[in-house]
Amino acid sequence: MLKFHEQETCEGIIQHLELREGVKRSDVHVRDVGSDTPPGARVEMTFRLGDQLYAIEHTGLEPFEGFMAHQNRSPDLFAPIEAGVTAALGAFLASGVVIEMHMPIDAFTGRKMREVRALQAALIEHVSISAPTLPVSLYADYRGTLMTAQPVGVPFQVSLIRFEGFRGLPGRFQLKHLAGSGQPRAPRIQRSCNDKFPKLAAWKCSDNARTILVLEDNDIYLTNQIIVADTFLPIARARADAPDETYMVSTCTQPWYAWPILVNGRSYFDLAAISHPIHFEMEAGGN
Repeated sequence: MLKFHEQETCEGIIQHLELREGVKRSDVHVRDVGSDTPPGARVEMTFRLGDQLYAIEHTGLEPFEGFMAHQNRSPDLFAPIEAGVTAALGAFLASGVVIEMHMPIDAFTGRKMREVRALQAALIEHVSISAPTLPVSLYADYRGTLMTAQPVGVPFQVSLIRFEGFRGLPGRFQLKHLAGSGQPRAPRIQRSCNDKFPKLAAWKCSDNARTILVLEDNDIYLTNQIIVADTFLPIARARADAPDETYMVSTCTQPWYAWPILVNGRSYFDLAAISHPIHFEMEAGGN
């Protein structure tokens, strides 16, 4: 069963805000179900940084339909690709390079394991040969740098990108999935916005609170900050009640990663163009 981490992810974002503002929180009040707060204003909590009141709310990003079956099969379907590429590119990755491959989520659906193994081998060979020739991008900057091809013996396209990684840290190969046009995700994010935005806006209207929305992603294969930002930004920018700051926290890795999605009108893509790295890390407890 998927588990979300409301308290811990909100704690991490609050600590980020404390560091940014240079002041510790005060006047903390839990405002969720069971409190005396009216239903239309029930958020995770409110608190102050200096004289400014903040209201923070959390929502989990739901997985795609069939997600659990996908996750249950992933050790057989996708882990061998990651292990094979990592072994083939060991010395190359050791320098700090990050190689990422995007492939369709349904690439192996309905295929027998004999065919799956042949496709795995073809993909490992494709990545191993192509990776050293890829242009280098700043980490998480996908603009115009995805190299898409259909490898020999593979009946679908995959995309590769090479990031320069971080000095002093080992590189890695990571696999991400594409789920069609992304439209199945849009209604779920729209529903979350319909539910969360008014609750936060109630605090802005009544107490001039600064509003914070935390989107939690606990799925390593189907979701990333690029997909979420692409889907979330048009929805948020079309509404007058959008939060002042929205972050996505990925809790499917260790450590957790937090990404600004929309902060003071500046999107993830705006911030990625001027800041490197754009994300920050937190432990599983939120620190």
